[in-house]
Amino acid sequence: MKRNTRDDIIRATASLMQQKGYFGTGLNDIIKESGAPRGSIYYHFPNGKEEIAQEAVKWTKDHVTSLIRQELGKKEDALSAIQLFIMDSVKRFEADKYFSGVPIAALVLETSSSSDVLKECCHEAFEEWSGEFTSKIISNGFKHEEAERLGKWINSMIQGAFISALAKGDGEPLRNAAEMLPVVFKKTENVRK
Repeated sequence: MKRNTRDDIIRATASLMQQKGYFGTGLNDIIKESGAPRGSIYYHFPNGKEEIAQEAVKWTKDHVTSLIRQELGKKEDALSAIQLFIMDSVKRFEADKYFSGVPIAALVLETSSSSDVLKECCHEAFEEWSGEFTSKIISNGFKHEEAERLGKWINSMIQGAFISALAKGDGEPLRNAAEMLPVVFKKTENVRK
């Protein structure tokens, strides 16, 4: 099978940014990790590291969106599906297999004051993931506006719980998030269609 140098560079960048962050990842690191010739970097990404990072964020967004969609499809009930997704995330986190790709929350914290391009790209990822939760909630009879607010809150809560889990070194914050979801769903039951 023919190697896709551009994809190799994107995946290598996502992996490096997961380990070292944006500013800790240099072009030489990307070249070494991807095995791509230096000229390929500039051929595929003439705008340099920021453009590569942007593509790595898009790759991560697509990967995580697919995972969310797959996990939410396992249960009909939105609350049960989202709780299952979070608890599966706990298992992956504790097995050190949480995700493969750019840690979007960390990237936006690292670069929001220096790169509008990356900030917007991260925002798009968060919006897409929130949209997956929103769609699942709407399919359970919630009004669109309330489902959208709830979907964005759920994604924000998961992002925050993940950051806390990283800081703590275990999945307890994610477990707590899953356990608190019924309280929020109960409070919003009166806004169903």
